[in-house]
Amino acid sequence: MNIIHCDQLSDEWYTARLGKLTASHFADVLSAGSGRETYMMRLLAERMTGQRYMGYSDKNMEWGIETEPQARDYYEWVTDEKVEQVGIIFADEVGASPDGLVGDKGLLEIKCPLTTTHLGYIIKDKFPVKYKPQVQGQLLITGRQWVDFVSFDPRYLKQPFWCIRVERDETYLMKLSAATAAFTTELSELQKKLEKAK
Repeated sequence: MNIIHCDQLSDEWYTARLGKLTASHFADVLSAGSGRETYMMRLLAERMTGQRYMGYSDKNMEWGIETEPQARDYYEWVTDEKVEQVGIIFADEVGASPDGLVGDKGLLEIKCPLTTTHLGYIIKDKFPVKYKPQVQGQLLITGRQWVDFVSFDPRYLKQPFWCIRVERDETYLMKLSAATAAFTTELSELQKKLEKAK
């Protein structure tokens, strides 16, 4: 495991991730639809051009990025845990950027969603399954035991903070490990094919 200490979303962070599979896109890797191929071509383009993909951004995403430090502080206050921030963590050529390391065994993943989404998390009080590939992927890469998944919305004053602990799922991790290995092998083969082309 290799930890790169840098600010997330910095030039150094983007350079470290360039052309590499990351946990935030493990759902694409597992996709039976076009998501897998689209992500494969994006990483291939990054490898072949050395240029990073300029992703979609909107005001809600920007608000989430701006609010994340406040969420991290709130988590530390509620749990009395110190969070160590990291840029990106690699195991081989596969990376993850958790929102923090917690103690020796834990990770922190923060979402600062729309209020409607935040309220849904509170009402259902269950881990949102759409984030399972990302969160379990972070555990796979880091070797850690659990992730505290946080939803934070300071606009909802009654309950701005919601947290659920997600433990390692070893059966799922075996499936995820096989899928990411197949993906990275295929990506490398496509890169070699393009490099040999006239």
